[in-house]
Amino acid sequence: MKNITPTGVLKNRIHSLVSPRFTQDLKEVISFAEEKYNGKTRYNGVPMINHVLEIAISLLEKGLDFNTATATIFHEIKMNEVIEEEIRKRFSHDVINILDGVRKIKRGTDSPDTNTEIIIKYVLNVSNDLRPVYLKVYDTLHDIRAFDQIPEEMQKNKLHKALHIYGVLAEYLHLEDLKKELEEGAFSYSLPIEYKSISNKMQSQGICTEMLNKYKDEINRRVKESGINAKVGGRIKSKYSIYKKLKKYEKEWIDPNIRRLDDLIAFRVVTQDINSCYEVLEKLMDNGEINEERFDDYIANPKPNGYKAVQFPIKFSKISDLFLEIQILTEDMYKENTFGKASHIAYKASQSRFAKPTNKYDWVKQIQDEIRKSLIESKEKKSSPITCNIFDDEVFTFTPKGKIIALDKGDTVLDFAFKLHTDIGNKAESAKVNGIPAKLAQELETGDTVEIKTDKNKTHQKDSTLEYANSLSTRSKIKKNLKQGLK
Repeated sequence: MKNITPTGVLKNRIHSLVSPRFTQDLKEVISFAEEKYNGKTRYNGVPMINHVLEIAISLLEKGLDFNTATATIFHEIKMNEVIEEEIRKRFSHDVINILDGVRKIKRGTDSPDTNTEIIIKYVLNVSNDLRPVYLKVYDTLHDIRAFDQIPEEMQKNKLHKALHIYGVLAEYLHLEDLKKELEEGAFSYSLPIEYKSISNKMQSQGICTEMLNKYKDEINRRVKESGINAKVGGRIKSKYSIYKKLKKYEKEWIDPNIRRLDDLIAFRVVTQDINSCYEVLEKLMDNGEINEERFDDYIANPKPNGYKAVQFPIKFSKISDLFLEIQILTEDMYKENTFGKASHIAYKASQSRFAKPTNKYDWVKQIQDEIRKSLIESKEKKSSPITCNIFDDEVFTFTPKGKIIALDKGDTVLDFAFKLHTDIGNKAESAKVNGIPAKLAQELETGDTVEIKTDKNKTHQKDSTLEYANSLSTRSKIKKNLKQGLK
């Protein structure tokens, strides 16, 4: 078991991160939490107050506001109406809103039957303020850091959420370092053989920070020779990303062929203008060996989604015989590729590698603008929400067992029934929405829990139900089954 940091040390650390104007407020927050957590520990024996203080410290170090830290310190308190009202009066309604956001996220991630892509879209849709998402991502990271102390019966679920939900959400928030640590840690516990085999192979190939720095020095040297003002950044591909790329090729993980990947080490060179991109390219070509078969000029010929860059594998034999990937682009291209219509996040959200540029994914840039604004304001304000409006053309509802059912805006209880199964839609007679009797024509909202009542003798819906069938799919099924029922 890891050494437990004394509570006093954590208190001193969190006070050092908070503006002096909030010192007294922080004392009251911690005092309130210590009273509610009195005698309560985590499953690893760590006092609960220590656990929440550690997460709050991480969020403050990231630049989140005082109220987010407050909600983090309170988020393990067992809530009821009396405690919520006390928090609202003593601290703020904003803290309750953040905690309510955390509750909604927990609800959406609890069902093992829901597809993870739907869960992620639900979380982003329901989070009009992204601060609860930050809280849950960092909460998960702290679980992974102390994973060997988590009860065995909880481990599989924790790993699944870290790899397939919170790691993806970290990417959406552009928390690349956090995403890597979260996924690497979860991967090492989830698939230890694969993790170790990739680690050993990378070590045998000399792929490490030292090699990365040698390549960075070489590229900087060539950029400087070209007389171009450019920024050079590099990274070593994460072991989990390598695994995902290789898993369709590797059957036995004793000796994985990681060299089939050209981007084990990758660099981005960001220049001021397009001409500079090609001047840097020319200088690198003069000093390295480019794999011309894998050379792509997406500046001259952008991808369908608008992605632009010159990218290629290159080898500098005096350093090693390893090919690395270099991407050369302008500052504007980088912003568009990272946060705009051509971003990887927009591509993932669209689920199409041939997606065309569209304003539908402007939220990728908008949330980054909101995050930057919030991090600036948080130095002076207790509350600095990270507002957003994502996937607002969809509605996310729940079955009584907690499975999320994704619908379109305007969909009704009848659409929900057909989404569950055509037979349920045909036999649907009435329903309950949030425990209250409802008609099949009732329009649904995100968060509604819907229970469908069926008539086993019913074979199809009447033609009058077409009036309140919002979905084209529902209408088509009603018409089809109506024809069959009238034969």
